[in-house]
Amino acid sequence: MSALELAFTQEYQRSLVRLDHKQQAHVNVAVLKLQKGANSSDLHKLTGVPFFAFGVNQGAFRVICQRSDDLLVLLHVAPHDAAYQWASRHRVVQIGRFVRLLRTSTEDDPADQGHEDQITPLGPLATQPDKVFRHFHLGPGVAQVLRTIPDEHVLIETLEHFREPLASALLGLATDPEALGHHVRQFEAALKALEAAAEAPPAPSLKEAIVEVVNAGGFWMAPTDGDQLAEVLRHPLDAWRIFLHPSQMRLVSLDTDGAYKITGGPGTGKTVVALHRARHLLAHTFADDPRPLLLTTFSRVLAKELERGMALLCVDAPHLLGRVEVKTITRVAQDILGASGAPSTFLDDDAVDACWQKAMKFEGLGRNEGFYRAEREHVVARNGAWTEALYLRTPRQGRRSRIDRLARRKVWKVLEAFEEALSSRHGGDGASLAREATLRVTGAASTPYCAVVCDELQDVSASDLRLLAALTRDRDSGKVRPNSLLLVGDNHQSLYRSPIVLSRCGLDVRGHASVLRRNYRTTEGIRRAAIDVIKGVQFDEDEDEGELDVLEHYTSTRSGPRPERRVFASAEQEADWIVEQSRAEAGFPLLILTRTNAWLDALAGLLRTRGVSPKLLAQHESLTDDDRVVLCSLHRSKGLEAPRVIIAGRHLIPRPWDGKGDAGDKLIWERQERCLLYVGMTRARDWCALSSLEK
Repeated sequence: MSALELAFTQEYQRSLVRLDHKQQAHVNVAVLKLQKGANSSDLHKLTGVPFFAFGVNQGAFRVICQRSDDLLVLLHVAPHDAAYQWASRHRVVQIGRFVRLLRTSTEDDPADQGHEDQITPLGPLATQPDKVFRHFHLGPGVAQVLRTIPDEHVLIETLEHFREPLASALLGLATDPEALGHHVRQFEAALKALEAAAEAPPAPSLKEAIVEVVNAGGFWMAPTDGDQLAEVLRHPLDAWRIFLHPSQMRLVSLDTDGAYKITGGPGTGKTVVALHRARHLLAHTFADDPRPLLLTTFSRVLAKELERGMALLCVDAPHLLGRVEVKTITRVAQDILGASGAPSTFLDDDAVDACWQKAMKFEGLGRNEGFYRAEREHVVARNGAWTEALYLRTPRQGRRSRIDRLARRKVWKVLEAFEEALSSRHGGDGASLAREATLRVTGAASTPYCAVVCDELQDVSASDLRLLAALTRDRDSGKVRPNSLLLVGDNHQSLYRSPIVLSRCGLDVRGHASVLRRNYRTTEGIRRAAIDVIKGVQFDEDEDEGELDVLEHYTSTRSGPRPERRVFASAEQEADWIVEQSRAEAGFPLLILTRTNAWLDALAGLLRTRGVSPKLLAQHESLTDDDRVVLCSLHRSKGLEAPRVIIAGRHLIPRPWDGKGDAGDKLIWERQERCLLYVGMTRARDWCALSSLEK
């Protein structure tokens, strides 16, 4: 048998990971043999269905495939009988350049059966208004019918009866509604081509269609080099590495004029896009630039996760991995200052507290320390007002207390004393280090990075953003260089800072921002409950993006129930119930989140006395496949996800404001408490519960 080109489907990958590691290894060996043309795998046509199959491990497992000339598309792997049953319930459909794998029946397939308490996402065209359908020459009656279609499977079965240009246009709209203009232009061009041609142009072959961006979420062409494919298969073939939804793929390869922002709700794949964007820039846009690319974020925990993700993504291209620097923005500032011989020590919390104590000796307004800390962050640092003259004329937007010019001078004495205290320790906090590093980068002839990709933008400070702007700014034009800065984040997940107006930091993203709207992690029931938590939350940085609404049309791809809510008379009863949950589905990890460390420690003790030994997740530790019951704080949960999540001690959320600062700080605190619960709930993939004590 001659060598074949291979394509993998996401369904195949899902079925592969259900096998144990030894079984997966046998499957991968068979796949590699098949690619090289070995006939030992017994590739043959199935009877009664339009598929091929080949055996694994002496036929104990079967891989179901679609064949088209020298292309073999791997669809599913399972034990012999189960594989053939799967083949009888599915088919591959091609509509123009769109290729989809569809179920033809859910009979005798419990995994596909719904439950009465499940909440189903809106259909793929449900939110499109009549004016959008008019672009495709469709009236309101047809539009209303299309809006009632419940999912993509039913939509495709419907579109098979439409003329090809219209079917492709509507499927494109359902797949990537943000690219409406692109779909309209393609539709109009196809109609003109049909009118000009004597006969309809031939449809693309399966091989030609699979490599189209519109199929990136379901199909992946394997490397034709056997050694490269073997290297990819030697590592966990996480779906995020090889399957990108078209809306994600479009942003990965986007050509930008300057800074660009990507936002979206939890689970929409923002970090995945950031990682793929970094790889794309290194492999294509800046392939000939000797400078490294900076992949950065605000915390060491998240930087470690980015580093791990980039290593997996570049497993087949180690030369690209060698051109990536993954570090926090504070670490970047320290390195810049250290290279210039300037003080670069990052002072810990105790040292910073000591500096504030020293500065408060100059306090003359009867204000507490919290007020001055907030004034420095929300007025001085946020606006770059690092001199007395700038501070005196800077609007105190968002601050609810009024102070006159004389009072401002007294405030500045405290802030100035704090800066002097930092300098006396030969270092600074994050804001001062970023400020000083920005000055040095601005005065340098060139910048050390070809491009910067920043994740978790919502918790990045204004000083840090000015540093990123300086690192990517063109020295002649004063603008951010093309393709050199990608900012990724979601303000509704802001846990540590009040989101920043980017334009005040030298970053203009108006007209240069996109929203990802498909939640691949959380079920629809959990998503809706989480959205209820943050309804009405407003951010003044929305002016950066124009009218983009992150939560508009934001929907999950999976059905599922709303979170369970349990109320107990005591912490002991809550612990009893959590133990029951940990044992109910022992094969699935259970992540337990708390608002306070005190509740976390007390709950851990109660669980241990009941025979459950939870893992307390350390500050820089990640979840592993072997974890079963894990405890951590809601703040620590950022970047995590698990099949099952319990938010314990729900009655402690929101925590009351401590009264430090002014009324503006109280509003920020209350908003962050709501965002914290939102983040915690959206860590759950399949099941979520909130437990509290009676008040």
